[in-house]
Amino acid sequence: MLLPRERVSVFCGGILSPQRLDHPEGLCVDPRDGALWCGGEGGQVYRVSPDGGDVRVVAHTGGFVLGVTLDAAARRLYLCDLQHQAVFVVDERGAKLGDLRAPGLTLPNYCVLSPDGRWLYVSNTVRAGGPGIWRFELASGRGEVWMGETCLSANGLALSPDGSALYLVESHLPGVARVPIRADGSAGPKERFLALPGDEPDGLAFDARGNLWISIYNPTRIYRHDRASGALELVFQDDTTDLLHHATNLAFRGPDELFVANLGAWHLTRLDLSVLSKPGAI
Repeated sequence: MLLPRERVSVFCGGILSPQRLDHPEGLCVDPRDGALWCGGEGGQVYRVSPDGGDVRVVAHTGGFVLGVTLDAAARRLYLCDLQHQAVFVVDERGAKLGDLRAPGLTLPNYCVLSPDGRWLYVSNTVRAGGPGIWRFELASGRGEVWMGETCLSANGLALSPDGSALYLVESHLPGVARVPIRADGSAGPKERFLALPGDEPDGLAFDARGNLWISIYNPTRIYRHDRASGALELVFQDDTTDLLHHATNLAFRGPDELFVANLGAWHLTRLDLSVLSKPGAI
């Protein structure tokens, strides 16, 4: 199910663009209007208009922004900052509202909100192994280790569509793990979900059909894990690195638009997946 190259494009930015992005890693979509938010290696927080034509820096952390998560209801952003070892909280105008820190959280990489907005789960990237996921209670700002099992470079996170589990990239395992969320909110035992030998996975996202999409930082490619069949399918690989270059975080806008951040470049990539939903199209 390889996606035709003409269905993949630079959505905004690029080395020759006056609105080039500073090596974005984190990425999320605003469900209200379809705008995109992403970060930069200089601590920038960018808002990209729905059509990609307007790119604005709305905040600076002074560090290196990795994962970016939007709480649209509360109109605030959560920014994982590598340099400051913290998750910064800003409003949509860029005003700082606070930060989240916890002992042992040395490299916050990616964060996801619980469906009720009470908790923020944060991955901690430790190459040599160590606890992988912290959890913050947002009302109090209190943080603690949520999943203390050893992980090899905990990275991207995705909440399952039914809210029953967190899926976690272990970049140097390499593969994807599943961590059940028990009825009391605690973490169940980490389970091996998917092995990716020879790849260095980074980001995760579920589509509207419940399939899990995985971005590979090196070599640069995108996989889809089919929910029904359990098959792992290569969707797109860019050996030229013109369209994808060290792919990191993924974000869907509707069922057939997938956006990808490129840490090795200066742009966001758009994948038009509509052709994949047409029987017999490929």
